[in-house]
Amino acid sequence: MKITFGLFLLHMLKTVHLQEMVDTTLILRRTITLDCKYSGNNTIMQLHWAKVNGSSEEAMCSVHKSYGKYISPKYMSRLSFVLENSSSDLSIMLRETSDADIGIYVCYVVVYPTGTLKKVIAVQADDFGHTDLTSDQEFRENSRMSLNFLYTSMGDVKKVTVQKFGNGKKDLVAYCEHPLNGKRLLIYGFDFINRSFVNCSDLQNITLIIHQAAITDRGLYQCHFLLDVKNHTISVNVQLQTVGVSPMRTFALIWVSSLLVIVGIFTTAALCIVRTRKKKRIQAKQVNVSFNSTCPQLKMDTVDMEHTYANFIPNF
Repeated sequence: MKITFGLFLLHMLKTVHLQEMVDTTLILRRTITLDCKYSGNNTIMQLHWAKVNGSSEEAMCSVHKSYGKYISPKYMSRLSFVLENSSSDLSIMLRETSDADIGIYVCYVVVYPTGTLKKVIAVQADDFGHTDLTSDQEFRENSRMSLNFLYTSMGDVKKVTVQKFGNGKKDLVAYCEHPLNGKRLLIYGFDFINRSFVNCSDLQNITLIIHQAAITDRGLYQCHFLLDVKNHTISVNVQLQTVGVSPMRTFALIWVSSLLVIVGIFTTAALCIVRTRKKKRIQAKQVNVSFNSTCPQLKMDTVDMEHTYANFIPNF
């Protein structure tokens, strides 16, 4: 099994440059969770976690569909999988962290028949700093969430980055730019690939759409407009209203439920009474039939009189 994992690591390990797009940024805590959740429908064949050390990668753990799990001896005492029996949640937890854990982590997910997916996570010591809020917006849970970021100042926008802040981390939603060849480049963050849409046909007017927004989608969204001279940021705080039941509707539901229970009880009692009476009538009829069959009552006018005969011998 170790040989199989070794061959896989030799095939998978490659250089990750610090300039590469980071999907998630975490602030160093005593315990950190490195999220890696696959949202597709294809079959996961293998998972591999690695930490970037300079120009190489250090293997942390692996999970194979047939061969099971492997954790490097270096991380054996403080690394654990968040959901042991989940095939789609590949997140891991690091305990008793230190400054040595600051850096870049990579989650490789081998999916059949798609290929290899990769999520890059950065762990840093500094906080994200203060953010000036531009506006607030509220949506309902499981609804279509749409955010618009409009840049109205002077200047030619070259690149746009949309990020989400929440729960002590920063996630990349999308990145868009104008390459030199004239074609527009659009890259989605790992956690927003299959459930979001970003319209960046006009880099000064960006629209973000998230289908069926969940509670985890609430937080602070920032759109960074990168220009040649200066940059501009628009921040929107998103609140999600849970789909609950109003007190009046709750009272109505309780009242209707109680009424249905009462009706059900009376209906059951009535059926029991009807069945009991019917059973008594059937039993009485059976007894009458049994009595008539053993003791028939004959009418006198239909019975012939019996004649008695005796053999009499005279005494001479």
